[in-house]
Amino acid sequence: MKHISTIISAIIILTLINCKGQTINTDILYLKDFTFNTILGFNKHDKNTMYCILGQGYLRTPRSDNSDSLVKTWLTNHPNAIVLKVSTMAIPEENKPEMKMTYCLIIDGKDTLNNYLVRQGCYPGGTMQRPETWEEMSDREKEIYKDIKDKLNVIVQIDKKAYENFIEQIKTSEKYASDNKLGIWADDKTIQKNE
Repeated sequence: MKHISTIISAIIILTLINCKGQTINTDILYLKDFTFNTILGFNKHDKNTMYCILGQGYLRTPRSDNSDSLVKTWLTNHPNAIVLKVSTMAIPEENKPEMKMTYCLIIDGKDTLNNYLVRQGCYPGGTMQRPETWEEMSDREKEIYKDIKDKLNVIVQIDKKAYENFIEQIKTSEKYASDNKLGIWADDKTIQKNE
């Protein structure tokens, strides 16, 4: 029954996906087809795309000591979860010029692994923001990245309203973790609050 609930939730969410004039992404990606090593994973059917459960700042973000174990436990306890693409961008490597990174949500029923990790204080909520497209960047950011503009081809794969709802959940989860001094919030000096 839970598997059916997850598929119904996925279908509802997938109907909201919008790729800015591109073909609507209706692929249902199942967690069982992935191998995740904490925040990064690969789909066994697509070796040219790396999937990441964190959006912006994933390389340098503060994280709690138990984040890896909580990711592994959640994934083990939710084998029927689905993987929903939020955004994809090219990250060409010298030996793999077609390499991409997809920021994703891992969903089981009404919860996401992403939201769970923020609620547990594993990561700050800001890491769940998707990368900006060129059009969304401020003039200052465009000036910084002007030499690599062509490489910053972020493709948004989730509807704006669905994404905004997700971010509101993340804000609530971050406040809960901060108020209860969980994980990275246990010591106020650990992280500067995103306000």
